[in-house]
Amino acid sequence: MKTNDLIALLASDTLQPQRPVRQQLLRQLVFGAVVCGVLLLAVFGLNPQMDQMAVHPAFITKMLWLTALMGFSLYGLFRLARPGVGPGHTVLGIVLALLAMLSLGMLQLLQTDSAVRSGQWMGGTWEVCSASIVALSLPVLGALLWALRHLAPTRPALTGAVAGMLAGSLAASIYSLHCPETSLTFFALWYEGGIALVSALGAVLGARWLRW
Repeated sequence: MKTNDLIALLASDTLQPQRPVRQQLLRQLVFGAVVCGVLLLAVFGLNPQMDQMAVHPAFITKMLWLTALMGFSLYGLFRLARPGVGPGHTVLGIVLALLAMLSLGMLQLLQTDSAVRSGQWMGGTWEVCSASIVALSLPVLGALLWALRHLAPTRPALTGAVAGMLAGSLAASIYSLHCPETSLTFFALWYEGGIALVSALGAVLGARWLRW
């Protein structure tokens, strides 16, 4: 091919430049969050005592914890979506956040009378909590993986796991608008269990779908 022909070919290229990584991920995250919220309203409904729940110390602590998980996960995805970029402090931040809630839950359990300890970790919704978080997270996880598939992650399993952590923690925060539980021990067990399942699912799907 002659130089003039190459120049003409490049000049005629009508492909549009991709949106920035953050914009693509945030757009899909918002879309997934909206779908998740609609599912919550349609299937579970809002907690009728939400006005009281919103000022409960356990609820505030839970939401701060979930916000930290979402923050570390989103930071990690911004990095991992770029080729050759490592996770930075993502894994450390996520592990510390998970351990923080686990420590608070264990401390609360130890301070509770042995006769009522089962109520702290079982609550009244232990049978459906983790499964509900997983179910609500699926639209978010799907949207994130769709965005990542059009980007260039070079660590597909880790990227999928972090996407699952973000999807799970976001779904858990939305599920909190329905959940009546106020035990930190409950959150440490069943919320973390649901989020961990979504993260594991993300790792499996990421390893398969995010390969170049």
